[in-house]
Amino acid sequence: MSNATVDLVCGPADPLPGSEQSYRLTGLLGSGGQADVYQAVRVSAGVASAPLSVKVLRLNPHDTREHQFRSWDKGDAVLMDLHGRNVGAICRRIDAFYGRLPHPPGQAPQGEPVPFQVLEYLPGHDLRQLLQWRVGRVDAARTLKSVAEVMQAMHHPPVGAHPVLHMDLKPANVIIGPDGSAKVIDFTGARYYTPAHLTTIAYTRETAGPEAHQGNVGPAYDVHGFGSIAFYLVTGASARTDSPGQEQTVPWARLRKHPVLESHPRLRELLTAPLDDKPENRPRTEELPRWIGELCAVVSRANLPDLGVDWNTQHTGGPHSVPMGAPIDSAATRRLDRPSAPAAPPTQVAPQADSTRVMADGTRVMAAGVPSQQVQDKPVAGRVRVPGQDERPDGYSPGRSAGPPAERGPLPRLKLATDPEEPSERELDKADRPPLLGPPGSLSKGFELSVIGGLFSLIMWLIWAIQQGMETLRSQVFSYLFVLAVAVGVFFLIRVAGGILWGRWLHAKRKSARLAHLATGLFLFMVGMSYLDQLSWSWISLEFGWFDWITDLFGE
Repeated sequence: MSNATVDLVCGPADPLPGSEQSYRLTGLLGSGGQADVYQAVRVSAGVASAPLSVKVLRLNPHDTREHQFRSWDKGDAVLMDLHGRNVGAICRRIDAFYGRLPHPPGQAPQGEPVPFQVLEYLPGHDLRQLLQWRVGRVDAARTLKSVAEVMQAMHHPPVGAHPVLHMDLKPANVIIGPDGSAKVIDFTGARYYTPAHLTTIAYTRETAGPEAHQGNVGPAYDVHGFGSIAFYLVTGASARTDSPGQEQTVPWARLRKHPVLESHPRLRELLTAPLDDKPENRPRTEELPRWIGELCAVVSRANLPDLGVDWNTQHTGGPHSVPMGAPIDSAATRRLDRPSAPAAPPTQVAPQADSTRVMADGTRVMAAGVPSQQVQDKPVAGRVRVPGQDERPDGYSPGRSAGPPAERGPLPRLKLATDPEEPSERELDKADRPPLLGPPGSLSKGFELSVIGGLFSLIMWLIWAIQQGMETLRSQVFSYLFVLAVAVGVFFLIRVAGGILWGRWLHAKRKSARLAHLATGLFLFMVGMSYLDQLSWSWISLEFGWFDWITDLFGE
């Protein structure tokens, strides 16, 4: 639908005379399957305010008014809450009311009241318009970081606040202002991450994750939408599409095989990580800043075609700078007389009865609204399976991040090329084994036992060496050094044997080395007794025949 200049009025249906003409609508900014968005001003006593945006719900005849009003109210409550939390980089909510449809000035309004939202007016263009019209350049790092910061604020709120899912992150829902700043818009499908709020799941086929068809989404669902934005900035194309011959083989579109990615394996690996069919394989929200830095580095080195996107973080020409001679609208706002880029389908709409899937627990998966003349998606029935992508025999299963908070498991940490090499499973298993020699500091405990045996053997050796004479002293020194080497070997042999038997087989704690020191001390004591047995002093008469094997080893 083309943007066009309009002259309409609207306002709340309240008793104050003239209230239903308190907003003057001057231009149509966009229209989808669920709502129309106008540029407007607030008029009070003939004085007009600064530009605003007014969003008007367009009722779907195939759904009940009560359900549509409740659904709208949930999204409005979430956006008001985020505004109150002072979440940056979002379109601010200013007011909301129920009123009858916009009508020309001076005419009486017609019909039943419908919900309106009054929002901050954002001059600029969405990402789809910027890349297709080439009216300016986009700072990719700044844009992606802004979206990631909004996701972080939604998924990890302050204490006492509820987590939020946007559920419709896509290029058309990111506005780039004249100063290059990015803001996330369209929170109509946003919900608190609680079962009471997640009764309807917003779904846009080209950008949403497959887990929507299981009726069970979580923060990873927004990560997939974030990945579709990054995919568009790199390739200029939507992340998911049906290739020829694959239409409706599964309820969701497959990932697009783009020639730019096929020729750059590392870029393909990095860019498809947040777009994985299984939520548990996607990076966590808190990992996205690192992922953005890695993506910018890889794209900067890849020498890709220029789509009007700057990936060099050192770019100094301004994040939304325009090349000389390039056409640009006045004040970098949307031109109301210019055809818009094809808008991505709006979310949270049930345009036809057969495009809505009701899960067993009552959760509704609302496909994007499309014109009635287009072919609707077929209804999804039973469990679904992705051929060649799911090893489970019973079909696709949602990831751990998709369930309620109490059931969610930790997602695997994102591995980037700049990270240090992680140890293998074999190395981790080896690190978990208790050391054969015992924990640090345990070897010195019981050392006094070895010292006592060593001192006794040393004294006996000195007496024996003196009796043998100085002419053989050199050989006797080497003999005693050999005894000490054997003693050290006995200590470590017993220590290693104890580590295998006591530490690894019996899994017992080893706090000291007293047993090994005791065995070493006894060995040195026996060596000392063997030296004593060889003394020929008349006042000493000892028989140590059971030490003869030691005497034969170290004596003459």
